[in-house]
Amino acid sequence: MIQLSVEQTIILIFLTIVTITSSAADRLQPTSHVLQASPGNCSYSIEIETTCAPSAETTDRISVRFSDMAGNLVIVKHLKNPKLLYAPRGMKNPGGVYGGFQRCAIDMFEASGACMSHIVCSLYLKKFGSDGWRPGWVKVLHRWDDGRLAPVSHTFYFRTFVPENVWYGFDYCRSRGGLTPHIASFNG
Repeated sequence: MIQLSVEQTIILIFLTIVTITSSAADRLQPTSHVLQASPGNCSYSIEIETTCAPSAETTDRISVRFSDMAGNLVIVKHLKNPKLLYAPRGMKNPGGVYGGFQRCAIDMFEASGACMSHIVCSLYLKKFGSDGWRPGWVKVLHRWDDGRLAPVSHTFYFRTFVPENVWYGFDYCRSRGGLTPHIASFNG
């Protein structure tokens, strides 16, 4: 049996922790390689947190659009059929049908569209209606054929109320755009 000194043991433990931490961190980062599995559509999951601010929830219709540096674009005109990933303690669901975008909740929506060939670097939300809605963050994940999810975007932090009937978000593909969301107009 090999005897290690205290210093060697500490170094070995440190290197083991660094290796484990690096592996875990790598799995949480957006996929940087080409995502396209087929020339057609890809499946995505979109996670959206609604903040815990008073009146942060909404029943308005929400749309999302996201793209990568190559110009691959996905537009979902109405996020429907949410899967509740996180609900605050005591959240009640009157009526039995969950519509999403509740205060302090994290929802997941399914979408399909153009396959991204790079990390999603542009993401905008659009709210149709007059409720105030305050999303905390949004991230996009690629859903592989075997059901695995892999992040394909960094987390887009909104943390402010979304204005009505305009695309509101971030474009890090073409410009730095700053750390706060902005209104954008798109052709078509």
